[in-house]
Amino acid sequence: MTDEQVWRRIAQGSEYGFAGMHYDYVCDLNGGPLPDDYADIYNLEESEVDGARSRPLAKTTPEIDAQLLTTLYRSSWRQLFRQRPRLRFNGCYISTVNYTRPGAASTDTRTWGTPIHIVTYFRYLRFFRDGTCISLLTTTEPIDVVHYLTKENLHRQHGGNLPSTVMKDALKGRWRLSGPGNGQTDDEEKEGHVHVETEGVVPKYMWKMQFSLGSSARKDAAWNNKLGWVGFWSYNRLTDDWGEFGLKNDKPFWFSRVRGYGMGY
Repeated sequence: MTDEQVWRRIAQGSEYGFAGMHYDYVCDLNGGPLPDDYADIYNLEESEVDGARSRPLAKTTPEIDAQLLTTLYRSSWRQLFRQRPRLRFNGCYISTVNYTRPGAASTDTRTWGTPIHIVTYFRYLRFFRDGTCISLLTTTEPIDVVHYLTKENLHRQHGGNLPSTVMKDALKGRWRLSGPGNGQTDDEEKEGHVHVETEGVVPKYMWKMQFSLGSSARKDAAWNNKLGWVGFWSYNRLTDDWGEFGLKNDKPFWFSRVRGYGMGY
């Protein structure tokens, strides 16, 4: 439990650690290889594009790990593994949203006042090791969703009363972490943010979401179990316009372990 060599192996390994994190997009929104015009879109050299199709353009390195270890994590590999921002793959992130809205006034003269409706819906995000993700907004509760939040259930014919019908509105996407590095220069991203791009509800749109990785205030809570909203935008592919969604009612996502996912491999 305290051997630093063990924690160094865990932190730098791909099974649970940061070698399995992506710091640049490694696929398109459908999980396929990066398009041929990727260099023009992101202003990259062709050699960088070839590498991006098989591995992250930006990734953590032993030099970055060593720098972070001494500057931020008190030379403790255990502390670095627990506290350094990273995503978890053996479960999904769930946001539960509750808000009230006024209902229609009753025409019955025997009643008075305006009814109040309590609206509840859920947002789900599941991240995969290959750089893809699934986003879903639904009124269905987690117990009836998480076991169907798989790639196999994406965009299938969910007819009738099949349990997988909850996946009919699921969207495919991709993710990356900010960084790597300690963010000491203006040109360098600070670690701690998650960038997600998904399909829109219609083909001409794309959604972009940005979250900050955090943890619960409870002392016994796991680290990196919270995704707080930073922003939510839509992109119109036809007009090349960006629009921003309001987040008045939306709540943070909290990580929930799902035993059926195994260890996320």
